[in-house]
Order: sequence, then structure tokens, then C-alpha cells
Amino acid sequence: MIRPVSAPYRVTATVVALLGLSVAAPFLYRTGPVGYAALLVPLGLLLALAWLVRLGQWLLASRAQPWPARLTVHLARGAQRGPTGRVAAGDLDVTPAGYAVWAVLRRGSAPQLHQRVVWERWLRELSGEHRVLVRRRAGVAVLDVEGRGRVWPSSFTLRRRPWGVVLTPLGGTPAAGDLSWWRLLTVLVMVVALLGGPAVGRGDHLDAVWAAGYVVVLALGVGQWFGVMPPGRRSRARPVAGKVPAPRAASAKTQRGGPAAATPKNSRSTGTPKTRRR
Repeated sequence: MIRPVSAPYRVTATVVALLGLSVAAPFLYRTGPVGYAALLVPLGLLLALAWLVRLGQWLLASRAQPWPARLTVHLARGAQRGPTGRVAAGDLDVTPAGYAVWAVLRRGSAPQLHQRVVWERWLRELSGEHRVLVRRRAGVAVLDVEGRGRVWPSSFTLRRRPWGVVLTPLGGTPAAGDLSWWRLLTVLVMVVALLGGPAVGRGDHLDAVWAAGYVVVLALGVGQWFGVMPPGRRSRARPVAGKVPAPRAASAKTQRGGPAAATPKNSRSTGTPKTRRR
């Protein structure tokens, strides 16, 4: 099995690749026309700059004094909108899809903290609550999960629930396979064909290779920025009781044959004649 690479190394490699490919773009276009792939360069440079700022926040937060808290990992997806365009309570789709990963931190009576985090492979097994040490500074929090590792932030720490999404505890709801390797590969191939196809048509294969590499690196950087959970096998561990919303079930009295399970008043008694006389 390939040893997983931690988030700081992945993000650093992504930033270096984006900067290197962006610098190489002008040299590629000296010998041929500028293709559609050049439109990705400003976006890649902006993403690289944003990640450089975030890496600085990581460095500052990792040196802060830790304090204990309880962590629950959630998956987020957008809320469905009703006919009027507003998000209604009855229209919320709580099935995780798209899989943006959020950390919810609890510490006694203090307000809950919400933060989107960069994906780590072992997060699939992190259902239920876990003890963590929180190092918070520069608007972000670095989380040290006991017995697991460190979780790095991809957003600012919020004292409110994130707007426009529904959070569901990891492992709490069966997730639809909206994101799979085949679908992800299909999207990448379509984008590469759109941006690199003209270069292949005019025989500029080096430009096409550059476009394909830029699309892949940019997709990796965007996925980490938004805390996307990549396709893969899900944890089979059950979440902590009481942390996951479940469908409404019959009451305990009903299950035990209590008064709720009795026959209706209008129905006739089914006892023996002797019992009915009593």
C-alpha cells in the first residue's frame, strides 16, 4: 500500500507545480498561437497565492498553545431549494454528496467551532466524537487527533454553521456514489480535450501535454482548498449513539406492547365470555 502523503507536502507540491507550469507557459507560446489553456494561468496563480497565505496561517497556528476539545467530522453538501428559490426545512437533502469535509469542535459550554479541513486518508475511520488538541491562531485551527495525526484547515474557523450546506456526521447517513473515480476521470478528460484538443489538431503536442498537466494540478489544488473527500471505500464503523439523526421510530412502549400498542377503543374485545362479564 502506498504511504499517504500529509497535507503540507501535498499542498506545497501543488503550489510549486502551479508556479512552475505558469512560468513555462510564455515559453510554450513563443512558437505557436496562444490556446484556450492559457486562460487557466490567472486562476492557477490566484490559487497558488491563496495557498501561500494559508500555509503561513498553518505555520503560525501550529506554534500556538493547545487546548482540549471534542471533534466530530462532518460531510457537507448544498441544500436543495424549493419552488420559490428559498431553502426550506422540508427540502433539505441530508445525503452527503460532493463530500466537503468539516470539523465541528465542542468545548464545554463554549460555542461550537466549524472549520473546513484538508482531507487525510485516515479521516474515513473518524466517525463519532474524538479527543483533539486545538492550536488556534491567525484565524485558523490546527487539530491534533489523539492516536491518529494532525488535521490541517482549509478555511477560517467559524463560530456559526456554514451557510448554504447541510452537515451530516461522517458515517451517519449512507452516501450516494455521486463522486467516483470514473466520473472524476470523465470530467478531467473532457476539460483536457476542450483545452488541449486545438493544440493536438495543429500538431503542438507539447502544448497539449502542458494543458493536461495544468488541468490535473489545478484540480488537485482546488480539491484540497475546498476540503473535498476523494472517492474511496467508506468506514464501516458506527457513529456514537445520539450523534446521528435517525428516522422516527415507534416509542418504547409501542415496541414492548404497552398502551400505545393496545387495540382501538371502537374495536370489540377479544377475551373469553367469562372475562367479558367481569
